[in-house]
Amino acid sequence: MSDTHSRFDRLVRPVLAELYRFAHRLARDPVEAEDLLQQSLLRGLDRLPQLHDDGAFRVWQSRVLYTTFLNRREQRTDMPQEEATVGDNVVPLHGSPGGSPERELQRRRLGDQVNDALSALPVEQREAVWLVDGQGFAFGEAATVLGIAPGTVASRVARGRMALRTSLAAVAAEEGVGR
Repeated sequence: MSDTHSRFDRLVRPVLAELYRFAHRLARDPVEAEDLLQQSLLRGLDRLPQLHDDGAFRVWQSRVLYTTFLNRREQRTDMPQEEATVGDNVVPLHGSPGGSPERELQRRRLGDQVNDALSALPVEQREAVWLVDGQGFAFGEAATVLGIAPGTVASRVARGRMALRTSLAAVAAEEGVGR
Protein backbone atom coordinates (compact mmCIF):
# COMPACT_ATOMS: atom_id res chain seq x y z
CA MET A 1 0.00 0.00 0.00
CA SER A 2 1.40 3.41 -0.94
CA ASP A 3 1.98 6.17 1.59
CA THR A 4 -0.94 8.14 0.12
CA HIS A 5 -3.28 5.17 0.40
CA SER A 6 -2.16 4.47 3.98
CA ARG A 7 -2.61 8.12 4.93
CA PHE A 8 -6.05 8.25 3.34
CA ASP A 9 -7.13 5.03 5.05
CA ARG A 10 -5.96 6.35 8.42
CA LEU A 11 -7.79 9.65 7.94
CA VAL A 12 -11.05 8.31 6.49
CA ARG A 13 -11.76 5.50 8.96
CA PRO A 14 -12.83 7.73 11.89
CA VAL A 15 -15.18 9.85 9.74
CA LEU A 16 -16.53 7.27 7.28
CA ALA A 17 -19.89 6.79 9.03
CA GLU A 18 -20.38 10.55 9.26
CA LEU A 19 -19.54 10.95 5.58
CA TYR A 20 -22.06 8.25 4.70
CA ARG A 21 -24.79 10.02 6.75
CA PHE A 22 -23.98 13.24 4.92
CA ALA A 23 -24.12 11.45 1.55
CA HIS A 24 -27.44 9.86 2.51
CA ARG A 25 -28.89 13.26 3.48
CA LEU A 26 -27.87 14.62 0.12
CA ALA A 27 -28.79 11.67 -2.10
CA ARG A 28 -31.92 10.61 -0.17
CA ASP A 29 -31.41 7.01 -1.24
CA PRO A 30 -29.06 4.41 0.29
CA VAL A 31 -27.76 3.11 -3.05
CA GLU A 32 -27.24 6.62 -4.42
CA ALA A 33 -25.55 7.59 -1.15
CA GLU A 34 -23.10 4.71 -1.46
CA ASP A 35 -22.31 5.68 -5.05
CA LEU A 36 -21.90 9.33 -4.09
CA LEU A 37 -19.67 8.45 -1.16
CA GLN A 38 -17.52 6.11 -3.24
CA GLN A 39 -17.09 8.70 -5.99
CA SER A 40 -16.19 11.41 -3.49
CA LEU A 41 -13.71 9.15 -1.68
CA LEU A 42 -11.98 8.37 -4.97
CA ARG A 43 -11.75 12.09 -5.69
CA GLY A 44 -10.47 12.70 -2.18
CA LEU A 45 -7.81 10.02 -2.57
CA ASP A 46 -6.68 11.54 -5.87
CA ARG A 47 -6.48 15.01 -4.30
CA LEU A 48 -5.03 13.98 -0.92
CA PRO A 49 -1.56 15.37 -1.71
CA GLN A 50 -3.23 18.83 -1.80
CA LEU A 51 -4.29 18.45 1.86
CA HIS A 52 -1.50 19.84 4.03
CA ASP A 53 -3.21 19.57 7.43
CA ASP A 54 -4.49 16.12 8.36
CA GLY A 55 -6.57 17.73 11.13
CA ALA A 56 -8.68 19.41 8.45
CA PHE A 57 -9.50 16.12 6.69
CA ARG A 58 -13.10 15.85 7.97
CA VAL A 59 -14.06 19.26 6.62
CA TRP A 60 -11.97 18.87 3.48
CA GLN A 61 -13.49 15.48 2.55
CA SER A 62 -16.98 16.78 3.38
CA ARG A 63 -16.36 19.60 0.91
CA VAL A 64 -15.24 17.05 -1.70
CA LEU A 65 -18.43 15.07 -1.02
CA TYR A 66 -20.66 18.15 -1.30
CA THR A 67 -18.97 19.30 -4.51
CA THR A 68 -19.30 15.79 -5.95
CA PHE A 69 -23.00 15.88 -5.11
CA LEU A 70 -23.46 19.28 -6.78
CA ASN A 71 -21.60 18.12 -9.89
CA ARG A 72 -23.67 14.93 -10.12
CA ARG A 73 -26.88 16.91 -9.64
CA GLU A 74 -25.95 19.28 -12.46
CA GLN A 75 -25.30 16.32 -14.77
CA ARG A 76 -28.65 14.68 -14.03
CA THR A 77 -31.61 15.93 -15.98
CA ASP A 78 -34.17 13.85 -14.08
CA MET A 79 -33.70 15.56 -10.69
CA PRO A 80 -34.98 19.10 -10.03
CA GLN A 81 -32.22 21.35 -8.74
CA GLU A 82 -33.78 21.89 -5.32
CA GLU A 83 -35.11 18.38 -4.75
CA ALA A 84 -32.25 16.69 -2.90
CA THR A 85 -30.46 18.91 -0.43
CA VAL A 86 -28.86 18.74 2.96
CA GLY A 87 -31.39 18.11 5.69
CA ASP A 88 -33.92 16.24 3.60
CA ASN A 89 -34.73 12.73 4.68
CA VAL A 90 -33.91 13.26 8.33
CA VAL A 91 -33.90 9.98 10.20
CA PRO A 92 -36.67 9.99 12.81
CA LEU A 93 -35.69 10.11 16.45
CA HIS A 94 -35.50 6.64 17.95
CA GLY A 95 -35.98 5.63 21.53
CA SER A 96 -33.66 3.50 23.54
CA PRO A 97 -34.10 -0.25 23.27
CA GLY A 98 -36.73 -1.57 25.62
CA GLY A 99 -38.95 1.53 25.51
CA SER A 100 -42.70 1.15 25.36
CA PRO A 101 -44.36 0.96 21.94
CA GLU A 102 -46.36 4.10 22.79
CA ARG A 103 -43.20 6.03 23.67
CA GLU A 104 -41.49 4.81 20.48
CA LEU A 105 -44.49 5.92 18.41
CA GLN A 106 -44.41 9.32 20.10
CA ARG A 107 -40.68 9.70 19.37
CA ARG A 108 -41.16 8.73 15.73
CA ARG A 109 -44.03 11.18 15.36
CA LEU A 110 -41.90 13.92 16.90
CA GLY A 111 -39.06 12.99 14.54
CA ASP A 112 -41.41 13.28 11.58
CA GLN A 113 -42.55 16.70 12.78
CA VAL A 114 -38.97 17.90 13.16
CA ASN A 115 -38.19 16.52 9.71
CA ASP A 116 -41.18 18.35 8.23
CA ALA A 117 -40.13 21.61 9.88
CA LEU A 118 -36.54 21.23 8.68
CA SER A 119 -37.69 20.34 5.16
CA ALA A 120 -39.86 23.47 5.08
CA LEU A 121 -36.83 25.72 5.54
CA PRO A 122 -35.35 27.42 2.49
CA VAL A 123 -32.56 25.29 0.99
CA GLU A 124 -29.75 27.60 2.09
CA GLN A 125 -30.93 27.61 5.71
CA ARG A 126 -31.56 23.86 5.70
CA GLU A 127 -28.03 23.13 4.48
CA ALA A 128 -26.44 25.39 7.08
CA VAL A 129 -28.59 24.15 9.97
CA TRP A 130 -27.97 20.51 9.04
CA LEU A 131 -24.19 20.90 8.86
CA VAL A 132 -23.93 22.86 12.13
CA ASP A 133 -26.64 21.23 14.23
CA GLY A 134 -26.95 17.84 12.55
CA GLN A 135 -23.31 17.11 11.75
CA GLY A 136 -21.64 19.21 14.46
CA PHE A 137 -19.55 21.40 12.18
CA ALA A 138 -18.32 24.77 13.44
CA PHE A 139 -19.52 27.76 11.41
CA GLY A 140 -16.14 28.08 9.69
CA GLU A 141 -16.10 24.38 8.83
CA ALA A 142 -19.64 24.52 7.42
CA ALA A 143 -18.60 27.58 5.42
CA THR A 144 -15.74 25.61 3.92
CA VAL A 145 -18.03 22.70 3.02
CA LEU A 146 -20.62 25.00 1.42
CA GLY A 147 -18.09 27.35 -0.17
CA ILE A 148 -19.51 30.50 1.47
CA ALA A 149 -18.41 32.96 4.15
CA PRO A 150 -18.65 31.96 7.85
CA GLY A 151 -20.82 35.00 8.55
CA THR A 152 -23.26 33.84 5.91
CA VAL A 153 -23.42 30.42 7.56
CA ALA A 154 -24.03 32.03 10.96
CA SER A 155 -26.80 34.18 9.53
CA ARG A 156 -28.46 31.24 7.77
CA VAL A 157 -28.26 29.08 10.90
CA ALA A 158 -29.72 31.85 13.05
CA ARG A 159 -32.63 32.40 10.65
CA GLY A 160 -33.15 28.65 10.26
CA ARG A 161 -33.15 28.04 14.01
CA MET A 162 -35.62 30.87 14.52
CA ALA A 163 -37.94 29.43 11.89
CA LEU A 164 -37.63 25.96 13.44
CA ARG A 165 -38.44 27.33 16.91
CA THR A 166 -41.51 29.04 15.54
CA SER A 167 -42.76 26.06 13.56
CA LEU A 168 -42.06 23.59 16.38
CA ALA A 169 -43.55 25.68 19.21
CA ALA A 170 -46.98 24.13 18.71
CA VAL A 171 -45.45 20.66 18.58
CA ALA A 172 -43.60 21.29 21.84
CA ALA A 173 -46.74 22.49 23.57
CA GLU A 174 -48.70 19.51 22.25
CA GLU A 175 -46.02 17.06 23.42
CA GLY A 176 -45.67 18.75 26.80
CA VAL A 177 -42.04 19.73 26.21
CA GLY A 178 -40.87 22.56 28.42
CA ARG A 179 -43.36 21.95 31.24
